[in-house]
Amino acid sequence: MAARPGIMFDGFDNAREMVETARAAEQAGAASIWMAQHMGWREAVAACGAFAVTTERAMLVPTAISPYLWHPVATAMSFATLAELAPGRAAVAVSIGNLLNLRESGWQPEKPVRAIREFVEDLRALWRGEAVSREAVSYRLDGARLHFEPPGQIPVYIASTGPQVLGLAGRIADGVLLSGGISLAYTRQCLEHTEEGRKSAAHAAEDFSRASFIFFAVSENGKDAIDEVRRKLAYVFRNKLQAGNIASAGLPIDHEAIIAAVERRDLDAAAALVSDDAVEAFGVAGTPAQCRDSYAAYVAAGLDEPILQVSGTPENRALALDLVREFSGR
Repeated sequence: MAARPGIMFDGFDNAREMVETARAAEQAGAASIWMAQHMGWREAVAACGAFAVTTERAMLVPTAISPYLWHPVATAMSFATLAELAPGRAAVAVSIGNLLNLRESGWQPEKPVRAIREFVEDLRALWRGEAVSREAVSYRLDGARLHFEPPGQIPVYIASTGPQVLGLAGRIADGVLLSGGISLAYTRQCLEHTEEGRKSAAHAAEDFSRASFIFFAVSENGKDAIDEVRRKLAYVFRNKLQAGNIASAGLPIDHEAIIAAVERRDLDAAAALVSDDAVEAFGVAGTPAQCRDSYAAYVAAGLDEPILQVSGTPENRALALDLVREFSGR
């Protein structure tokens, strides 16, 4: 299957700017537009609702929706509404969520594999119009139902880099989504866990998608793009679950110091701990020629949906979209 490049937003950019970039990205050939739900930043479903009325073809995927923070009835309502706004173009990526964000919101995630499985099962049942009852890990349903059905199936991705949840994705999801900022070696390892889950499933999805966020920045001098991705990596590395990914690159990265810096809201200090070598190992950044080579390596690792972040100055965003056009064959 040929790679279908998409773009992603992390919610750090102005909402109107994201809408304009989403429109331009679709025109450049982006097959999908993903909006990350980072707590405290721009909201994912609202943003995708805006994308729905300013784009025509691209899939719209709010991510990562956590069963610990989202009730399944409200979630099913939101995504069914998005599906009406953009028929055949709405999908969802479900995830445990970032541990720091969960703790700040009053949650200590328990039984994550069960929590995600229950959440996905209940979303699908609600979209089918069924009455749902369940005493779940993080919520309770007692005959809840939707009073309208979305126009068509809403694909469900499961987002993770943990072996057990990746296996679950292979068994029950329509696709897997890997986190931005992971190395090539870790990408291959995560996809292996997912394939193990698919092999063990009685009815795994035939058109299963292997997607990954990729921190992606382009500039003529290369340096500005590298600095852009450096900050993105520092923010992602705030998660303790990134330890295996960080170790996979074999670089001297002080993970604990990065976590501490982000916890005290000092992203500049955290970014200073991410070297140029780390940017090369965990992202796609630099001149257009450098980015072409790095992108090709991620596709060769097994991705059929490389999801590229388009950010930076207007000039650098335009360079990034030029490469999206090239990668999509436009």
